[in-house]
Amino acid sequence: MAGSDSGSPGKLWCPDPVAAMFIRIQASSHKRFELEPMNNNDPNPPEFAQRIIEKYVSAQSNAFIIYGNTKDIYPVAEDRYVPLVDFLVEALIKPDKPAAPRIVLLYDPANGISFLNPVDRQLISLEIGETRLQKMLAAARSDIVLACASLRQLTSINIRIPVEGSPGKKVRKDFAIIIRYAEAVAPPSRGEVALDSDRLKIITLENWFSDSSFIASPDIAFMTAETLNGINERVVDLPYCSAIRIDRPKEEERKRYIEYLLKREPVQSAVSPSHLAYSSAGLSLLSIRQIFRQASFKGQALTPELIFEKSKEIIEKELEGHIEFPNLKYGFEKVIGASKLLKKLNELKSCLKGSDPDIMPVGILVAGANGVGKTFIYKAFAKECGWIAVVLKNIRGPYVGQTEKNWERIRSVLEAMGNVIVLYDEADTEIGGRSAQTHDVDRRLFGNILKMMSDPENRGKIVWIIITARPDRLEPDIKRSGRAGEHLPVFASDGDEKEAFVKQVLSQADVDLASFSPEHRSEFLVHTTDYFPADYDQLLTELKRRRILEGKLTPEMVLDEAKDFIPSDIARQREYQELLAVLECTSREILPERYADLPKELVQERVQTIRMMIGQN
Repeated sequence: MAGSDSGSPGKLWCPDPVAAMFIRIQASSHKRFELEPMNNNDPNPPEFAQRIIEKYVSAQSNAFIIYGNTKDIYPVAEDRYVPLVDFLVEALIKPDKPAAPRIVLLYDPANGISFLNPVDRQLISLEIGETRLQKMLAAARSDIVLACASLRQLTSINIRIPVEGSPGKKVRKDFAIIIRYAEAVAPPSRGEVALDSDRLKIITLENWFSDSSFIASPDIAFMTAETLNGINERVVDLPYCSAIRIDRPKEEERKRYIEYLLKREPVQSAVSPSHLAYSSAGLSLLSIRQIFRQASFKGQALTPELIFEKSKEIIEKELEGHIEFPNLKYGFEKVIGASKLLKKLNELKSCLKGSDPDIMPVGILVAGANGVGKTFIYKAFAKECGWIAVVLKNIRGPYVGQTEKNWERIRSVLEAMGNVIVLYDEADTEIGGRSAQTHDVDRRLFGNILKMMSDPENRGKIVWIIITARPDRLEPDIKRSGRAGEHLPVFASDGDEKEAFVKQVLSQADVDLASFSPEHRSEFLVHTTDYFPADYDQLLTELKRRRILEGKLTPEMVLDEAKDFIPSDIARQREYQELLAVLECTSREILPERYADLPKELVQERVQTIRMMIGQN
């Protein structure tokens, strides 16, 4: 067995890697490395811990990169939550287990190497000498390469201690290494340009984690990082190195922690823990604790509304502005002049409020001319569905690997939240593609978005609203069925719907179109025939300003303002964008009458003509 008397001090524990591998697999049946609840009331181990156990005891891995929600707290007992390093020590490593004692070495680039137990430091010192040990630890504080080399050397030392209750018998103390801030220890490649020091870091780790003696030994190494993209791919791809993601806590985990807090924090709750857990989707346990303590300090009762508002603040700050929660003040009651589209969206709303993910849309492509009200209408759709709406912003980062890190963090939040509608505006400029002209960063971002959209686990939980005036610039991959397969454009209204929309706009300036004389009314409608919703919005601002300046607003004044206001001269561009929306539309039912019976060939010809006229590509 691994703990039998063999080998001499100062040498590797097992010279035969194949035999040692067999020993390690056998050791799993003796609970050498297994979660053992402290009592029957302990919570189930988190998923990531179970995955580590499975991979270790089956001899698949003994080096682990742990990433994701690594700055949270985790349950080691029903009434105890601890940070990640403490969790690894108490729940997995268990260094004081008599049958398999371990020396735990901690390392981070700022503080160097330290021993969890001072007694272990003394044992190493006795084995190799205090002077040599001090030199190794001092070098590790100033150089990451030397630190990794020192960790590797330390794990090769054969420390044996007496077995309690078995006179004359000794057992080897195996090693467990925890490396924090692994992004600095194994930085990602920077393309053609790479620092020599970075190359040495990667080579050192590769040699260590690929060493047959390390692979075959019971030793274990953990590296923690916020994102996997922050770790060099050569280390991630090592055969005996496994990447383990810690997801944000699920609803049941949040509920259990909220019940724990309600027993300990002097705070009142207006609803059940289940309601609070649902409202805190996407938050870490530490963030939930922060909300509880803030509510306690201010004397506020916990409500779903309070939890949700605080959640939005925390997530927006945590993701550094890459996610924004729009204020959904209105539903379809504010949408005038899009009855055909609203009928279709109401059908989708019924699907989203149901429980069958197979009939829920994965994504909706929203084409339409600039200023037609695409974002306005689909925010109203999100409000009607009762789902959380988020807007993705500025995902690209200025530094190498930053875009991938940003995306990984965004993805973890979205998947944890569930029931979320992602509004991706100006998608043709934000998403990128896969063409030869596309930058590598944009290609990777595009691929990550497609992968997330296609993930069956996200169906019925995340709906993508891809908004663009130029759907022709989007790659076909994102527009196909199974991704943004529903193409529901927004078109400028006409006829009676246009007049109803105009009445609603003017009413916001306390102007009643019905009070106009027939001549004034007709002249106003003719003059504003080519207005888009954005143009009316600007006219509304001018009318409100005139009312304040002159104290009144007559029909003549309204007509004067309409004549004075000159909309942007982009009629050709708008026609071009609207025709592109016609070509993309997958529902004949929502096409305006002016396009309903128009052959696609004629639309394409007109698109080509305008493209040459305005020089669009």
